[in-house]
Amino acid sequence: MADYQKTKINTVRRGSKKAKYNKDTVHSILDAVEICHIAFIVDGKPFVQPINFGRKDGFLYLHGSPKNRMTNALIESGKATLSVTIIDAMKLTKSAFNHSVNYRSAVVFGKVRELHTNEEKLEGLKAIINHFVPERWEHCRRPDKDELLATRVLEIEIETASAKIADTPLEDKERDLELDYWSGIIPVETNYRDPISTKNSNSPPEHVLDFCKKN
Repeated sequence: MADYQKTKINTVRRGSKKAKYNKDTVHSILDAVEICHIAFIVDGKPFVQPINFGRKDGFLYLHGSPKNRMTNALIESGKATLSVTIIDAMKLTKSAFNHSVNYRSAVVFGKVRELHTNEEKLEGLKAIINHFVPERWEHCRRPDKDELLATRVLEIEIETASAKIADTPLEDKERDLELDYWSGIIPVETNYRDPISTKNSNSPPEHVLDFCKKN
């Protein structure tokens, strides 16, 4: 897949050797997390809010109530900036100054559109639900008319984006090698444990079990 075009807003300047603009790379990082952090301005003050989201091709989907200040601000602006980060390892060096992490991150800049028809809103919500667990939309009740009326769904067209990936080994400075301090890497990963059914539910379905096994 092609790269996102490098522009003034998405070009990585600090740590530029870690930068990636390939669309597949950006999308894979987005798909590996459930929560993004999205920026918006209300009454001249900046806010950042964590929220679950979904992706379909080059579009992201968010939802909120009609009175939600985040969705109101994004619609008014017509633009959105959001980010995600995955920590893969903590690197503890002998020097406090050189401690760091290996990570994968992505920053997305996009154009906001509110979805108005029930058909569009259902497609957006489907992307969000299936982002949690693949195929989940086919195994739960769809929103009814009242629930759709009480839900605002936003579509963000990804106009440009960038990723940063740090995956280098730990290296102590030569002058610190003989110091009597421990240095090393602490791997970090997210694990999904065995699903727990509620008392009003059957055994976990295959799509849930498959998801937990793969992750």
